[in-house]
Amino acid sequence: MLDGRIATTDLCLPIDSMLAWAWMAKHHPDLLSHDPTRTKGVEIIDPILPLVKRETNGHWYWAASFALGEPKKEFRTHWHKRYDLQAAVEYADFDGRRGKVDVGRGNYKNYRMPLTIFLVPELTWYVVGDLEAIKDLVCCITSIGKKRSQGYGKVREWTVEAADEDLSNLRAIPDPDGDAIYGIRPPYWLESNVMRVVMPNDRRLAARAVFSS
Repeated sequence: MLDGRIATTDLCLPIDSMLAWAWMAKHHPDLLSHDPTRTKGVEIIDPILPLVKRETNGHWYWAASFALGEPKKEFRTHWHKRYDLQAAVEYADFDGRRGKVDVGRGNYKNYRMPLTIFLVPELTWYVVGDLEAIKDLVCCITSIGKKRSQGYGKVREWTVEAADEDLSNLRAIPDPDGDAIYGIRPPYWLESNVMRVVMPNDRRLAARAVFSS
């Protein structure tokens, strides 16, 4: 990581989600401009990733772990949205009609939102797949986590190499008796991909610092 500051809530940071974004950027860049929370009328495309597919309890997922790493610090900041009244005099346009700006609600509402930041110098993921094709995708990923446009989650460099052990199972695994609710594959926010799962509890996972607190 460039400076280690990552904006996220749980530090799971699934690598298959990042690879899916990189694949979409290469093959369907026009769809990345859509609001991901509004799927009505938008085609949902399953990315073709260079990863092995696994299946458990009738549900498939990619052989790709959550992030492994050691958080050094956790702190909270805030992001703000403020309606610029001075600029509005020049740029506000109500199509020739009289309009009202309400900063308490609606499109012009002012915001002060908390943002959790973790300081993590280095992260590692384990996957099973085509090494060269994975290299080709990760080179497109320059930031991870939330608020990337604000400078958080900057990646210094990626190293993709063969591993001596397979830890790709350190991720959410579908289980009807699981004790957590989480997505099992990208897009992780899609309702049909969210279900009851068993979450890993390996001490090497970055998210363990959150789950155990």
